[in-house]
Amino acid sequence: MTATKKTAGVIGLGVLGKPVAERLLKAGYQVAVFDVRAEPVAALKAAGAIAGKTPAEVAQHSEFILSLVSDQAQTEAIVAGPGGILETLKPGSIVAIGSTLAPAFVREIAQAIAAKGGETLDIPISGGYLAAYDGTLSLMVGGAPATLERARPALSTFANQITLAGDVGAGQAAKLAHQLVFATNVMALLEGLSLGAAAGVDPAVMKQILKAGIANSGVLQLWHEFGPRWKDMLKPAPPGAPLPNMRKDLHLVLDFAKELGVTLPVATEASRVADAGIAAGHVDPRL
Repeated sequence: MTATKKTAGVIGLGVLGKPVAERLLKAGYQVAVFDVRAEPVAALKAAGAIAGKTPAEVAQHSEFILSLVSDQAQTEAIVAGPGGILETLKPGSIVAIGSTLAPAFVREIAQAIAAKGGETLDIPISGGYLAAYDGTLSLMVGGAPATLERARPALSTFANQITLAGDVGAGQAAKLAHQLVFATNVMALLEGLSLGAAAGVDPAVMKQILKAGIANSGVLQLWHEFGPRWKDMLKPAPPGAPLPNMRKDLHLVLDFAKELGVTLPVATEASRVADAGIAAGHVDPRL
């Protein structure tokens, strides 16, 4: 990106994508956006963004392109499918992939981008929607240091913790390790509250006890994002991120561990619990 022309594209305007696009606009970027849903596109167009009809139109207007779609199939479609980024990608443009994906898949996508003269960063994200609005997201980055430095001004509009983990794919590896710790933390918190409640300890009191002790955690600290929904907390399913996303990430963790020859018994049990929670109908329990 040049100093005189700050252009950025955001593809995927969900919980994180829409506030990220808004922060780029407020920072003075010319922003092009795309989503399959008309509503967030229209809202951002009203705020000054360019509404792309396809990911290719977004790439045509952008030197920094951020993908925030849900999964591998959607990422492949918006990058390499009909009307995808690769059709109009400018040489030297940076494609930042913010979704949580398999490291090997991201490396394959990076090769296709490099063949068109582009550069790739995988930047899986942690922090949640409030951090997206506040510009305090945390990014685990995989890619060349020089590429990261070129992208840092754009990334810094929505993230205040940007950590380079290694080459392309390393950001995803770090995120999968992070999601393993997060998911098991959430499940342990639920079980601890359930155990305390069964013994007559008010969950609000239990929360204060946990916060004051060594069992305190980021999951517990972020309780305020979701409100005191104690009845939901005591359902037999893990709260936190929507359960299907948690299950997706745990399956990615286990697939990656198998690829590396690593045994993860705790992650295996957490994945089983997530599967059982969805089978029981607990699609979106929250803290």
